[in-house]
Amino acid sequence: MKKSILSVLIAAVLLFVAACGNGSGSIFKDGIEEFISNTYPLYDTIASTENSDQYARVYRAENQDIASVADSLQGHEEPTEMSEENEGKQIFIYDQYFVTLTQSEDNASNTMIEVAEEEFVRNNYSPGFFEGYLLASLLGNIFGNNWSTQRNQTCNLNPERCYGGYNSSGSYVGKTSTPTIRGASTNRGGGTGSGK
Repeated sequence: MKKSILSVLIAAVLLFVAACGNGSGSIFKDGIEEFISNTYPLYDTIASTENSDQYARVYRAENQDIASVADSLQGHEEPTEMSEENEGKQIFIYDQYFVTLTQSEDNASNTMIEVAEEEFVRNNYSPGFFEGYLLASLLGNIFGNNWSTQRNQTCNLNPERCYGGYNSSGSYVGKTSTPTIRGASTNRGGGTGSGK
């Protein structure tokens, strides 16, 4: 009797360990947001216009182009969706996170890594940010079929409540006046889109 209980317990533990080792939900592996925050220095944060507790976080990968950062992210965790790199920008979708890689405007050898939770993207991003990168039908599946239409209406009425990504110009109200840099120094002046 004791042997059969012990055998069942061992089998259950082995099954649990095997299940945890598969896929991105492994308890032995950081999620993509933790991986990025532990690998790259935080450069700036962008506040949500809908919820003051939500931010997009921008990290800087020094002396790494978009392709090498993309390889690093995919080596840690495969995204559920990703765009092609186009005009210095590439977008990855992970469980609950959107990760955008853009070439730094200050130094072309650096890559900016923007990490935004799905809810931040839903409530703040402009649909135009994704044009040419992700299909509208994919975004409709994530945010609801009318998301693009409703966000475009908001953007037309209140452009300052529509975020176009870190390197965009415009007057998005969540932009900071100066980058908040952890573990690095910069000469970059102004916040997102300042002086453009």
